[in-house]
Amino acid sequence: MPNLPIRRVVLYKHGVGYFEREAAVTGDETLTLAFKQREVSDVLKSLTVLDLDGGTVAAVSYDSTTPAEQLLAEIALTIPDSGSLAKLLPQLKGARVSVRPAGGQPVQGAVLGIDTAEMRTPAGIQQYPRLSILTDAGEIKSFDLFDLDVTLLDDGLRRDLEFYLRTQLGAKKKDARTFTLFAQGEGARTLRLSYVLEAPVWKATYRILLGEPTSDASADAAGARADKPNPPGPPSLGGKGGDAPTEQHAPVPADPARGGVDARSPSLPRGGAGSAEGGTRGEVEPLIQGWAVVDNTSDEDWADVGLTLVAGLPVSFVHDLYTPRYIRRPVVQVKETTGVLPPMAETGFDDFDDLPATFGPMSADAVAMAAPAAPPAMMRKARAKVGLGAQGQVEVIDQQWGSRRGPSSMEAQTRERKLGDLFEYAIEKPVTVKRNQSALVPIVLKPFAGRSVLLYQKAARPENPIRCVEFENTTGLTLEGGPVTVLEGGSYVGEAMLDTLKPTEHRLVGYAVELGVRVLDNLDSHDGTVTRVTIKKGVLRTHYARVQKTTYTFASKADREQVLYLDHPRDGSRSKLADTPKPHETTENHWRFKLPLPPHATTKFAVQQEQTLFQGFALADVTDDQLSAWLGASYLDKKTEKALRDVLAARTEVGHTDARLAALEKERTAIAADQKRLRDNLGSLGDRATEKELRERFVRTLGQQEDRLEAIRAEEATQLRDRDAARARMAALLEKLDYEGAVG
Repeated sequence: MPNLPIRRVVLYKHGVGYFEREAAVTGDETLTLAFKQREVSDVLKSLTVLDLDGGTVAAVSYDSTTPAEQLLAEIALTIPDSGSLAKLLPQLKGARVSVRPAGGQPVQGAVLGIDTAEMRTPAGIQQYPRLSILTDAGEIKSFDLFDLDVTLLDDGLRRDLEFYLRTQLGAKKKDARTFTLFAQGEGARTLRLSYVLEAPVWKATYRILLGEPTSDASADAAGARADKPNPPGPPSLGGKGGDAPTEQHAPVPADPARGGVDARSPSLPRGGAGSAEGGTRGEVEPLIQGWAVVDNTSDEDWADVGLTLVAGLPVSFVHDLYTPRYIRRPVVQVKETTGVLPPMAETGFDDFDDLPATFGPMSADAVAMAAPAAPPAMMRKARAKVGLGAQGQVEVIDQQWGSRRGPSSMEAQTRERKLGDLFEYAIEKPVTVKRNQSALVPIVLKPFAGRSVLLYQKAARPENPIRCVEFENTTGLTLEGGPVTVLEGGSYVGEAMLDTLKPTEHRLVGYAVELGVRVLDNLDSHDGTVTRVTIKKGVLRTHYARVQKTTYTFASKADREQVLYLDHPRDGSRSKLADTPKPHETTENHWRFKLPLPPHATTKFAVQQEQTLFQGFALADVTDDQLSAWLGASYLDKKTEKALRDVLAARTEVGHTDARLAALEKERTAIAADQKRLRDNLGSLGDRATEKELRERFVRTLGQQEDRLEAIRAEEATQLRDRDAARARMAALLEKLDYEGAVG
């Protein structure tokens, strides 16, 4: 039975791995593969089996979830750990066997049982088991059990015994589930199998090696070679070493701080760590060295596998396909009947095709969904390379995985390939990672355009700027995010985190606090004068600016000029810069300014930002004092002033009317109270002459008050009409009033 070694591993950043195995088969063969129980659902979801030379895979069987005790319950066999043969044969009573004593001829017959014979020995009486059979000739013969070969002639019994032993062995590996593949075909063929399993996320880690000073002659020689292709990588990173071009830098001893790799590379126009702006003669371009951390947590070695590392987030999920599912079916009760009723015929249809689709024949889509899948033999064989498509699905891309070509980050070492929104690093050299071990795999060693600069963010550290590598990704590769160790002049100088960088992207990578520069900032905030006045829909708004000026003071003790990037916080789009140099760039939360810091000097830089605010006033409630104040501040022109005075006149008229209506209401209330008093007095008077005169007086007064109430009601109606007219006039004036003008 051929084995299925792992030939290719693709690790992803979202917790899965793609594994590809390959084996040579001849004719009809059976192959087995074991997985952990938790992996079975992923295997069932993603398993792909291809016979690359015209054969087929008839089926793939795997262990069920039924416990071993339940599987063996249907087999009437038990084999104890000791005395297995002597205790197994009595259970085969009646089974046909062929026995062959040592030095004798085979004898066929049926098992009768196991007998015990006693024999006297120097050590005492010993008991020996003997197998008794009924031969085909009708003879009963007995044989020494441990001096003969026994062959089962019953095929069914032999299969039961093999199943029993296989199940018992599988039960010892409680977490193992065996897949069995049945390959059918003619001649020698290649069988390729692939699947996706849960796997540890691969991790990227980088070293930035900042340039070191060189002699002028070396710099000239390096400059002459600047436009030539990069030489192959050193042997320590899997490069060809001896295949490098004749023109090379002089050998440099490996530095432990650099991971044993020579960091020198041709100089480019951009400078190294010591340059403040542009390139500096006598300095080399910095290098970035990248490694991938991969973990083999499986129970199998990865021996000389093709390793690919993919970054991105394709969709992946867990779906239980291993556990059997059952559907609860309805129970139909048996009905007892005593007779048969005559059937009722259903109404017929003239044209069956006119029926709704629900009652008609199965639709084409439904037929397609119900059709069985194409057999493996019908799958394409010419392009049997399994890869990852633009949407994360598996696709066929090549015949041999090793024949793929793409842009390389280093000769014969690593290739990058874009897969839609994903990207991959394909390690050209085979990789070996032992079971339950991890490895560092080199993925990049290339020069990049960069230099050492300073970045000041008050939120990060108020007293000092952060030293950064101004990193422009000129490697031609997408750099997956990860930690960075920065080395300068052969020494460790700090660490940083690198976000994922696409080619040509630019990033400031901070790695240390620059204690040689002290920073102070002074904040001055005040409200400016009104600069603009608007009137719309009866509301006057005075617009003014809230000014915030921050003055940064940088005291540098360095011996050379440095470049500093200043990140000043910005509040979205509400604030604008005023009387401030244009930012070098704008980020999501900051304006970024670029300025030089001379050596042993103090540099000041001011950032002034303005936020426009306004205060609103309802003109329907404006007073003479407010209008006078606005006119004194030259907020309004003559035309708007006249319109506002008309509004004031209408509002004054409304006020007078409201005051008169209030007075009339007060008078009516007083009359109503007095009438109540008079009616109470009238009720208490008798029929005497004096009381009669008083009653007439009260009645006369009540009549006069009623006349006054009539007059009040008439005057109120007039006042209400006048007030409504004044309000309408004022509303019309405000509606037409539209003004916008600058102040000052």
